[in-house]
Amino acid sequence: MTNYSPEYILENMFLQITYAAERKCTPDWKLKGKTIYDRHNLILVYDGEAALVCNDQSYRVSKSNLIYYRPGDYRIGKTSPDNLMKCFTVDFFYTYPVFHDNKWTLTDAVLPFSTVETINDHFLYSRISDLFSNFIKTWFFSDYNRIIRVKAIFMEILSLLLYWKITDNFNYDHIRKIETLINFMSEHYCSKITLQDLADIINISPTYLESIFKKLTGKAPINYLINIRIQKAKELLRDGHKISEVASTVGFSDVFYFSKCFKKCEGIAPSHFLKY
Repeated sequence: MTNYSPEYILENMFLQITYAAERKCTPDWKLKGKTIYDRHNLILVYDGEAALVCNDQSYRVSKSNLIYYRPGDYRIGKTSPDNLMKCFTVDFFYTYPVFHDNKWTLTDAVLPFSTVETINDHFLYSRISDLFSNFIKTWFFSDYNRIIRVKAIFMEILSLLLYWKITDNFNYDHIRKIETLINFMSEHYCSKITLQDLADIINISPTYLESIFKKLTGKAPINYLINIRIQKAKELLRDGHKISEVASTVGFSDVFYFSKCFKKCEGIAPSHFLKY
């Protein structure tokens, strides 16, 4: 894989899903089809066991294992007859554009996963498993916008897995807690919200909240809230509302403090905002 960031790859990825299934193996199940595969294959095991081979390397896989076969990999496998494997599997092609030497080229690099990974983060495994389950249901049982919807779900799966791979001390429990708070602030930004209020929502101490919030977002929680308010304020100012009205609407009780925060975020006073 190139040194392009996960954001770049995901935002510019052209994805083609060719096959998907929830596989509940029978005792005589074996990995059939092409021994040399011509596409990417991602498998999440959620129950049972299987013996797999990839390019002469043998693996024993079970619940919470993620298996990744690359195009050109040699692959065979069979389930444990005493503990039948159950898994989700998706075959896909993908590419993304790269500008180099004054020209665009399409790149089909392998994803940064080992052949067999273990997802030890319980909360991440649970989320990935739920996404795969939803993906399969949409793939088989949905008619309206089916392809668009399955691509969106699969992109979320890839996004989580990529960040899991490249992030030190990845903790999905922290991510879901912070997502909960961001959603809360986005919906209730006009209300009075304290650091203690936010900490109480996710049942952790204010000090610990500040630590994990800043690690994941780069901002302290209250500064993040202020930024949400300022972005909402900009929309209202564009619509012609008065500064004092805007300040009150987005959650500032003091118009002078609102102006100070606005200038800190945007570099100009709200009174000058519409002149630029």
